[in-house]
Amino acid sequence: MKTPIEIPVRPFRPADYEAAIAVNRASYPDYTESLAEWRHWDDTWEVKKYFKARLVAEDGGRVIGWGQISHSPWAFVADKYRIDVTVLPERRRHGYGSAIHNQLLAIADGRDASAVQAAAKESIAEGVAFLEHRGYRERKRDWESRLFVRDFDFSRFAGADERVAKQGIRIATLAEERKTDPEALRKAYELDTDCSREVPSIDPHTTAPYGEWLAHTIEAPNALPDAWFIAIDSSGRYLGLSDLFSSLDDPTFLWQGLTGVRREARGRGIAMALKLRTVRYGLARAVEHIKTWNDVNNQPMLAINEAMGFVRQPAWIT
Repeated sequence: MKTPIEIPVRPFRPADYEAAIAVNRASYPDYTESLAEWRHWDDTWEVKKYFKARLVAEDGGRVIGWGQISHSPWAFVADKYRIDVTVLPERRRHGYGSAIHNQLLAIADGRDASAVQAAAKESIAEGVAFLEHRGYRERKRDWESRLFVRDFDFSRFAGADERVAKQGIRIATLAEERKTDPEALRKAYELDTDCSREVPSIDPHTTAPYGEWLAHTIEAPNALPDAWFIAIDSSGRYLGLSDLFSSLDDPTFLWQGLTGVRREARGRGIAMALKLRTVRYGLARAVEHIKTWNDVNNQPMLAINEAMGFVRQPAWIT
């Protein structure tokens, strides 16, 4: 009988950042993330509130893969955790992912977890099979979509800006509003919080305190205050938002953050007007495309994206 190879798995150390990021770049070249972003996420993690542990697997001292178990602060349930496992493509099916996953599950067991969740892209069959083989069952799908801004035909949406303007609604950026309104950040936080409650989620949305929201949304290294678009009525009330953030490692695209409109202001063309501003911003930045994700059941947002010409990509399965 062949003796199983012992795979060294150990806790992540600060010296491992570049190696773990390199594993990500090789595995998901369309979703690169920078060292500055990783360090910011770790430095602003609320360790007294949320648990997180990260591991790496090695071969001859070289990091081959990494994994993480953590709470989901945006949908916090104390005994539920998210697991992520990533291994270099050429070193998969050699036990590295299993070794990492087993240790992450042991951590979950030690914390009396009731459930763990993970995600895989449906087009990466081995990733889906890895999770299914270990007993994961599908709970949610999010379609990725991409809008190639250089091909965008604004003439198809003539009148969209005028429609909201006639209602006494103006669109400004958070950067602009902060110059004239000392309450702009607080108002943006309240709007973001209100709209985030409507985003489909397996567990209910958790509202982040103002300080956490600032650190994660406004003070992040890839934040773009001049691409944080807000619809504002004549009384100064913030009605809707659509924000972008940059990809520090790959300037050919922008990430789409949240697009949302308060429930009482929907059906008035506000979301479309906001999204058109993001396209103009992308063109001004000379990017190729904008990336976004939507729950497959979020029909209103999917309809807007499809009308604009977003090209649907394979879904991510949770």
